[in-house]
Amino acid sequence: MKCCLLYTSDAADDTLCGMFSHVLRTGKLTIKIKNKRRENMKRYLAILVAAMMMVCLLAGCAGGDKATGGEKETLIIGEAGQWWGLDTTLLDGSNFTQGLVADPLVVLDENGNMQPCIASAVAVSDDGKDITLTIPKGMKYASGEEVLPEDVVASLTRFKAVSPFTSNLASLESMEVNGDDVILHLSEFTSDIAVTLAGSFVTVQDKDVLDASTDDELLWGAQPYGMYYLADYVDGSHVDLVRNPGYITHNPYVENKGPANVEKVTVRFISEEFSMANAFNVNDIQAILGISADGLSQITREDKNVVRKSSIPAIEYLEYNISSPILSDIRVREALAIAVDRDILVEANQGMVTPAWSIDTEKVINYSAVFAAYYKETYATNVEKAKQLLADAGWADTDGNGYLDKDGQELKLKIVANDGATEDNIVQSLQIQYKAIGVNLEIEMFANYYHYDIIAQGNYDIGLEHWGWSEPILTLNMVFTDVKNLEVCGISDEYFDLIARTSHTPDSDERTKMVGEAERMISDNMLLVPLVTAENNFVFANDVSGIEIVGNGAVFFNDMK
Repeated sequence: MKCCLLYTSDAADDTLCGMFSHVLRTGKLTIKIKNKRRENMKRYLAILVAAMMMVCLLAGCAGGDKATGGEKETLIIGEAGQWWGLDTTLLDGSNFTQGLVADPLVVLDENGNMQPCIASAVAVSDDGKDITLTIPKGMKYASGEEVLPEDVVASLTRFKAVSPFTSNLASLESMEVNGDDVILHLSEFTSDIAVTLAGSFVTVQDKDVLDASTDDELLWGAQPYGMYYLADYVDGSHVDLVRNPGYITHNPYVENKGPANVEKVTVRFISEEFSMANAFNVNDIQAILGISADGLSQITREDKNVVRKSSIPAIEYLEYNISSPILSDIRVREALAIAVDRDILVEANQGMVTPAWSIDTEKVINYSAVFAAYYKETYATNVEKAKQLLADAGWADTDGNGYLDKDGQELKLKIVANDGATEDNIVQSLQIQYKAIGVNLEIEMFANYYHYDIIAQGNYDIGLEHWGWSEPILTLNMVFTDVKNLEVCGISDEYFDLIARTSHTPDSDERTKMVGEAERMISDNMLLVPLVTAENNFVFANDVSGIEIVGNGAVFFNDMK
């Protein structure tokens, strides 16, 4: 077990307190003290004693209490996945709640343009090769130390060195500090630069802390700049967080620009949905970030507010293997596409999905509404046209068994999918819908990792795929395309040239048009079919408000009360 603690002195005192972290290893408690001003060690020792007392108090705190002034003293949030570390720079994934402890440098608007967050201002040169981030004075870590432009440089330098996503900043050639500004010099603009700077993986940390710490120490000993700091961590159980009194944000999408309204937050890790629902019913937790329709049905508590929305730009889609003899005929592929009734898929999933008419969802940056309108008009559900297309392709039910055949071969196709509840509901529904047009759909469900092996081997006719990413270029470049399919269609070179040009286009409106062009190339060749986007249930007690769920996957807790 690893745990970390920070204690901050009175903000009115100009003397900055140090960082205190403790790591439980092999039964021994090791205390590390870091401070930039060592002239008053007696004071720091006194603070350390107080901090240790605070840990003891936090271990027994209860939820739902009210602080003076109408603010909550504590709030307990339930989340299915546990944290794998505090230093998200080292991780290849993060939870909703890790946004409580680590602010991004910037946030993105609906067009993918960078807006302030830690940075109070963002400026991009006309060619997209220079990005200027203004880091004003006044923001403080939980240690009391001020956030400096040099910290941003050190944090980005470390990201390039250790992050699993280091390639996202491959074009970052150099950085310079000019007063309060950090200027990023890029070799070329790429569309994922902004997404990376706005992500949870670029955490801003004190340069002195980074210089004095190993990666292993930082995994749980880090204290990045954010609204809260880690007071306690119990593996597989919970984290206890305390608000940072020196916190300031410049995020234009939140009202509260200062320290959090809630003094303390506990995030409990509860993987089993019945247990999650029961904990909410008895007020052991006051908020749930993500629960299925089945789990929601177990919640009997009346004073609740259920928010159902897409928190991530995730889509379920069909990918055809056009090397399949049957699916090599585009008429068959189109028939399968327009035979799908998305409203039935929504019903099969108890409203936990919404119809999708685009390869990228509405929540994705540079979403092309023009393309979505085109796709919906051109490839909307039309069972009779689907039947006619199959007839034109030479398929008929010659033996009267309800399935079409041609040259003695039945129109039988194998669909492969991940073994998940949503996926199972979709394929079962598709099997019924395809039978209505004479297609025999054989279902094979696999564990996630094996499913992708099957796809890679080409041992399928139709793949039910799932993907979510806020930046469309990665989606279009890596996920929604099978290179062999593109080559068979004769559009491989043209398609990837378009994707490359799109990625290097700084103008957001122009990128949106180009994304639409790429989507049209894929859809008109009937390489894949968008089905539905994923929805999540977020459940809050009636007295909990202000948690904002945004479409790019982020959750803002600034206004939480």
